[in-house]
Amino acid sequence: MKTLQLFIEASHSISNSWINSWKDKGYILGYFCTHVPEEVVYAADILPVRIRAVGCRETSLADAYLSSFNCSFVRCSLELALEKQYHFLDGIISCNSCDHIRRGYDVWKHKVGTPFKHFLQVPRMISDEALEAFKHEITVLKKSLENYFKIDISEEKLRDSIMVYNDTRKLLKELYDMRKNGSPKISGSEFLSVITAGTAIPKHQLKLLLNQLLNELLEREGYSDYRARLMIVGSLLDAPQYIQTIEDMGGLVVADALCFGSRYFWDLVKEKGDPISNLAEKYLKKVPCARMIGEHDTRLRYVLDTVKEFDVEGVIFQRMKFCDFWGGECFMFRRELRERGVPFLELEREYILSGAEAMKTRVQAFLESIESRRT
Repeated sequence: MKTLQLFIEASHSISNSWINSWKDKGYILGYFCTHVPEEVVYAADILPVRIRAVGCRETSLADAYLSSFNCSFVRCSLELALEKQYHFLDGIISCNSCDHIRRGYDVWKHKVGTPFKHFLQVPRMISDEALEAFKHEITVLKKSLENYFKIDISEEKLRDSIMVYNDTRKLLKELYDMRKNGSPKISGSEFLSVITAGTAIPKHQLKLLLNQLLNELLEREGYSDYRARLMIVGSLLDAPQYIQTIEDMGGLVVADALCFGSRYFWDLVKEKGDPISNLAEKYLKKVPCARMIGEHDTRLRYVLDTVKEFDVEGVIFQRMKFCDFWGGECFMFRRELRERGVPFLELEREYILSGAEAMKTRVQAFLESIESRRT
């Protein structure tokens, strides 16, 4: 599985060979959230790279600016930024995804020195007024990129960018669907490696790699020796090792509702009509995360539909410590899934992976409870 190994290796670092090659000829921008319309950046011949904090071991520098009650992903991201680990970035795009990200961006803006900086205001509700406001915000982002980098982002370039992004989304969906049957061709940890690496690979090249991977997987023997089919839900998770720990215990993760997962590629952008309007509609109305007000029923329905479609036997709800949005969401999901007879396990974690043994004990007990339901 040569192509899969390329993805796995790329997922272990915040940089990779594709980033290095791109840097030789063009600009690279980091972004924090799946609500940022990457297509606008890519249409400017700039590479958008999702901010991750792989390799962070401690946060002594970031802790000088952020509270210990701030999410550890934000503290780790700022730590690497202050250490100049994101030296390849020519700019940063953030948004009001949550108060933690908002505060982290404030510090980044004043202390890191990344040349281009832009903050995108993303509405928290879905309405006609919110859609118009978000359309305006995307237009402002486009003009900001054009003015700073002295470029023109034409309507034709936007359409081309939308098309290549839609092509990669379709391929990721095809890869995701390979996990439906009784012997999935790809594990949950492997799939997360593909997604995380893919957020830092130019989409034209990613499209080729995904086609290669799909062809290689057709010849692969699927996973059949597992104890239970699981779905993982919750806050930001970009560590394949975390899912690997679960799968080492015998629980195969066959589906997810994560921003580094199905929520990243599930919805397509309309290719006909005004590109900015289409981008605003897609990114505001996509499968909602917990930041979106009034959309809990939509999130619940998405999880329940996935449980049925992928024959999921148990849901693991992982949430980052101090994550306000997903903390409240977890309370509701716990009650609603158990009322419907879906086994549910809540795991709190930090961005820096730790407490593996305690996690293994809880996962082991969860798998045993699922197995006992079958007898």
